[in-house]
Amino acid sequence: MDRLEKAKQLFLEALALHEKGDLERAARLYQEALALAPERPSVMNNLAAVYLKLKRYLEAKRLCERLLQIHPEDEGALVNLGACQIKLDSPEDALTSCDRALAVKPDFADALNNRGNALIELNRLEEAVASYERALAIKPDYADALNNLGNALVGLGREGEANACFRRAVTLEPDEAERHFRFGNALSAQHRWDEATAQFERALELNPASADAEFGLAGVRLFQQQFERGWPGYERRLEVEHYRRKYFRDSQASVLLYERLARWRGPGEAGVGDVAIWAEQGIGDQVLFSTLIPELIEAGVPFVYEVDHRLLAAYERAFPGARFVAKEDPPQEALQRARYALAIGSLPGLFRRSREDFARQPAKLLSALPERAAYYRHRLDALEPGLKVALSWRSTRKDWWVTKKSAPLADFTPLLKLAGVRFVDVQYGDTAAERNAVEAAAGVRLTRFDEVDHLAELEEVLAILEACDLLITSSNATAHFAGALGKRTWLLYPADQGPFHYWAHDGSHRSLWYPSVEIVTGKQFTEWESLIRHAAEKLAHEKSGN
Repeated sequence: MDRLEKAKQLFLEALALHEKGDLERAARLYQEALALAPERPSVMNNLAAVYLKLKRYLEAKRLCERLLQIHPEDEGALVNLGACQIKLDSPEDALTSCDRALAVKPDFADALNNRGNALIELNRLEEAVASYERALAIKPDYADALNNLGNALVGLGREGEANACFRRAVTLEPDEAERHFRFGNALSAQHRWDEATAQFERALELNPASADAEFGLAGVRLFQQQFERGWPGYERRLEVEHYRRKYFRDSQASVLLYERLARWRGPGEAGVGDVAIWAEQGIGDQVLFSTLIPELIEAGVPFVYEVDHRLLAAYERAFPGARFVAKEDPPQEALQRARYALAIGSLPGLFRRSREDFARQPAKLLSALPERAAYYRHRLDALEPGLKVALSWRSTRKDWWVTKKSAPLADFTPLLKLAGVRFVDVQYGDTAAERNAVEAAAGVRLTRFDEVDHLAELEEVLAILEACDLLITSSNATAHFAGALGKRTWLLYPADQGPFHYWAHDGSHRSLWYPSVEIVTGKQFTEWESLIRHAAEKLAHEKSGN
């Protein structure tokens, strides 16, 4: 048998294994075939597709680039390259690759599907919907495109249409765990807990090892405050590719380092030596989980705790006997040398196993610098008499669901027009255009300490919050800063549908995590406008003393 005949035989054997889902063996046979026929596009494309399924994205990307050097218009290589680029956080490049594939083959459904995925990553949801719809016009039973279209529609608030897409995908592939898991995610985003639970449980029946489904089910349980049942599944989060890539560490080398370290199993594990507590998620989540530091100290285990560098001094002031380091990639040597490691999101599973455990939440965690708080209080006192209310209204994250936790400043006009209240803009980012527009339209001016960089100078932000009487905010990092200060806070979200499990309440409208935070919401306030009018009436009522 000559070399090319042997390569063809290996390719066919690999293809059979590929179709059965035996990916590791298929990859080995494709590699052997490629060694015999190093420029065969079908072998290279199939091997790249297997690498993608095995999450070996860099290898897949190199293979696609190699093929495109030989055949620059190979549409399969362009689509596979686009898929790699999405996974490697290069959605703009992915969009270019998919458009190149479509220039070669305009009716290529896979290219249209991947193009939609790139557009979702870029938060261009309307365009993503159009791309998925084009793919489905070509290939009506394309279950993956149906799932992805459903995700885009959920992001646009078109939940009924989204659910129809997910149901059709489940009908087309009822034995595919991923179809049920994705439908469960969509239902969870709609707070349809029982239906979401059923989908996640079905996914786990089909694939008991699914970290995605177990993590999704854990999210439902945490929203329902079933903590003892929720935290174990939450521990699967670092096995979920999307989570690990976007919310744990930017550096893959840091992820691999963490995975090599032994895990700390909690206070019952005596004599363990230093425990490294690794930061994860956004800065607000980091502050939230740090409310468990007092119990870490009480446990008597020596630890080194990683915090955002902007708050390092604040934590050192709050806990002078503890050891803190700034979050970096790669992590500081102290974290790398520790005998055990734990990501901060795992702390609640050790210390908050029930609702009753939250009675131990500290009333206050951090403090502003007294001299800086006094400085801002003096400047606020120089304004007209009345309440000084800090205001923050949006999140700057680029995820599609940010609309659920943000509102334009103009929507707050009924609140801003209250007599006897001076509002202080503590929103991070550039807010000048919004403030100027509100002043022109409604004749109200917010105070803003423009000399402060509200993103970088968090010590100053803490001091401004401390100087105010109240913070009114949507779900963003500012809410966590105020909660950690023990500052009185109203946290707003519409329709009694908290954007995160930690803002859920049991009817008391109090935050379990931050005793000073009141949750202002209600099922009847389905839009931001009605909720903000309610908050204005609530504040006016309180001011009047009734």
